[in-house]
Amino acid sequence: MDAIHPDFQSVYSARQSEYIRILQGQPSRLALELMSLLGASNGRAVVVYPEAVHWEPQQRPHHWLREMARRGYLCFFCDPAEGESGLREIEPRLFALRGGQGDLLHALRSQSAIVLCTWMMQMAWADLLPHKIVWYDLLDSLEFFSLYDDNMLAKHRQLVRSADIVTYSARSLERFLENRPDALHLPNAAFPEHFAGGPERLPPESDDAPPCDLEPIAACGCPIIGYFGALEEWFDAETIGRIASRRPEWQFVLIGKGPVQGRIRSDNVHFLGFKEYERISAYGRFFHVGIIPFTVNGMTDCVSPVKFFEYAALGLPVVSTSIAEMIPYRSEWVRIADGADAFEAAIEQALKPDVRRLAKEEGAAFASRQQWGQRFELVQRRFDELPKVWQAFANDRPAGKVAVMAATFLDFEGERFYSGGAERYLLDLSRLCRRIGLELVIYQYGNYAWRRRFQGVEVISLSRGGQHARQLSVATVRIFSRLFREQTDGRAVLAVFSAYFNAWPHGSGCPSIGIVHGVGWDDPGARFEDGIAFWERNRRFIEGAKSCGSLVSVDTNSANWFQTIDYELGRGIRVIPNYVEIAEFTPRPDYTRTGDRIVILYPRRLYSPRGLFLTLDIVDRILERYPQVDFHFVGNGEAADTSRVDEKREKWGDRIRRYNLPMEEMAKAYRNADISLIPTLHSEGTSLSCLEAMACGNAVIATRIGGLSDLVIHDHNGLLIEPDAESLHEAIRELLDRPAKLAALKRQAVKVAKTFSKQRWERNWLTVLEKALGGKREGRVRNDNADGGQWIEIYLAETPKPNPALGSLVLNFLERGDTVVLRMKNFVHKRIHSFGRLQWMDWGDRSFSEPDWVFAGRSVLEEVRRPVDAVWDEEGEWEWISSSRPSPIERDRRSSSASSTNAQGR
Repeated sequence: MDAIHPDFQSVYSARQSEYIRILQGQPSRLALELMSLLGASNGRAVVVYPEAVHWEPQQRPHHWLREMARRGYLCFFCDPAEGESGLREIEPRLFALRGGQGDLLHALRSQSAIVLCTWMMQMAWADLLPHKIVWYDLLDSLEFFSLYDDNMLAKHRQLVRSADIVTYSARSLERFLENRPDALHLPNAAFPEHFAGGPERLPPESDDAPPCDLEPIAACGCPIIGYFGALEEWFDAETIGRIASRRPEWQFVLIGKGPVQGRIRSDNVHFLGFKEYERISAYGRFFHVGIIPFTVNGMTDCVSPVKFFEYAALGLPVVSTSIAEMIPYRSEWVRIADGADAFEAAIEQALKPDVRRLAKEEGAAFASRQQWGQRFELVQRRFDELPKVWQAFANDRPAGKVAVMAATFLDFEGERFYSGGAERYLLDLSRLCRRIGLELVIYQYGNYAWRRRFQGVEVISLSRGGQHARQLSVATVRIFSRLFREQTDGRAVLAVFSAYFNAWPHGSGCPSIGIVHGVGWDDPGARFEDGIAFWERNRRFIEGAKSCGSLVSVDTNSANWFQTIDYELGRGIRVIPNYVEIAEFTPRPDYTRTGDRIVILYPRRLYSPRGLFLTLDIVDRILERYPQVDFHFVGNGEAADTSRVDEKREKWGDRIRRYNLPMEEMAKAYRNADISLIPTLHSEGTSLSCLEAMACGNAVIATRIGGLSDLVIHDHNGLLIEPDAESLHEAIRELLDRPAKLAALKRQAVKVAKTFSKQRWERNWLTVLEKALGGKREGRVRNDNADGGQWIEIYLAETPKPNPALGSLVLNFLERGDTVVLRMKNFVHKRIHSFGRLQWMDWGDRSFSEPDWVFAGRSVLEEVRRPVDAVWDEEGEWEWISSSRPSPIERDRRSSSASSTNAQGR
């Protein structure tokens, strides 16, 4: 490459490098504006036409976007115009973006969008969108494009193979699409409503006078031979010049720009220059004949002239050279002629009154059958047929919601719930948000783009573009922080980081709250030789705290630690201790008395930081000494950890039990116990398990770690011990050997637990939320009885073949804001196909919540183990079979937008 003769690959690489540089920075103000726009839109899907041509003059891509915007799509036309970047709304849902492609990448990189591509260079931008749907629309011969070379040809061939949808404007272009038999031939078209007829259609008293620069030409009363479009090398200036010199009574009006202007010098040839699309019809209605004087060659044979269909909509006779796409339209009012003599004769015939009357009648009827809306119906049908395309309609909708970022709520596959204190905390916070009209959504690390619903709360994997969390490195943390910001900035009304250090390093562009669940970095790796080592280890925790708009800590230990690092930061932390639902967690009637069996309960996640192995170290000695004692381990854990408990079970039989209970049933385990162990080694706040055990009348033995000393006063309402096995062993023996002390601690535990009521926690959190929101409550809580936000499951035997009826149903639900889960037997490709509110699952994959609606293929109806609302047959028809509620299926979802004239926004 050199500055004079650039090649495709060098320019492609340079452009993509610039886009990558922009993506590596923080979102700009324009990027945040675009994110807000995406969040506020209820458009069907996002459509982008990357930089290729200017907004004016308008061509085929402009018309595609205009038609799609009128149908409810949110469309962005990227204009390569120089100057300050900016966004301009052309008409509802259609935006022209000048100089902001990189900013649009920031807004769309984590979304799925339809990319309309007509020039291979546009893929330098589009290739950075991991979830794009590519619509490749071939509208000219490849040799026509700038930078055409072998590399561009190779990119074209790659795009033909990989594009989700391929269309082309002219039959002659089929030679470039040899590998896509499914490519759609879509000639150009018109918006008939945009064009009026010729001057005879105007009433005599009409004020619709010609535009100023056309007025003196029209005033002479001579026939106007008109043309609008590019005046480039394919315009046969020589032929028009010869005809003009021979027919001075004809006025040739040429609208457009290009080098042709200097090649024709005749008083009756008028170059009126470029006119905006909105003004073209004002000129065209005063034409008497519309001409298409293109030089006939291989390049122009690949052209479907948009102007032809617009001339027809104007009711004009048309004279064209014999380019391939015009020949099939030859008729009395569409004349085909080559050479000056024949072209002149054709114009003369076209000016005859009977031909002009025919053009007004047949031209308008022809144009009504050649509308952009009708062309797009074929594209929409292809959208319906292709499951890959459905992703573009399935983007999450966080606008006005409270977006929580957590590392885990479910596991990274979205298959298992971590039933810990932090998870219960978020569920209760979600219920509190609902009380004030806000919906809380949880975003977390994941290995693919899954989505689940747990107890009415949407849980969403942040994974995009194949990003996974199998190796938790600093790079992984940075990527998921960036993904959260990309998916929620400018849309969510509030960001909550649980835990707060998930705000590092990118934070949030929304108002934000960080929750400090305790000092979580006091683990065995906390060994520092000097201050530099300390800083590097704790940098994420300190800078993460500073990235949050405000901080809530569950314990005083954390707030005090931060005050040693940053005095003002520590003082600004709001301490809201954890809580217990007093009405739910109540003691058994005779809780101070022990029965024949004394139960020691470990009610925690089964892993080392919570003291599992500390407990297992002393189990044998306690059971050997006290035959009336049993141990119950209640909680989840990894197989490597739970197997250690099972080894003890094999030795001691029924005296050791391991089981798991749903959160709403945990009170049963506490009521059945006498002593609860909270033997935390590190990473602890004010344990919910500790509070629940106290409220249920258990004597608690807890280590002095984290915020446990906020809950337990030694020898008053429990025992506070050192974090080692001997201390735990001695404490258990003390309570077993002294029944009176055990009973006293139980009584005090119940009293102290009441000071940590859930009602007090809720009042404190409401104050924090109101302050962070500044009075805004923009969310809309999901309503099971309303359209949108529901969970739809569709059971099928196998991956569906292209079927517009199934696709129309799926898109119907997605456009309403529902989540659609397609379940197939023995399905192994869910990681590839799942995205946003469109999930693909195997029949056996776990559901955490019952779906709102269930659909099934007729062939598998008898195998579905839940009530089915509707059945789909092989012909693609749905039959509603539920007798308990009406169908949510909209039979004709496009009835209000199937044509341009009746489309939305008109």
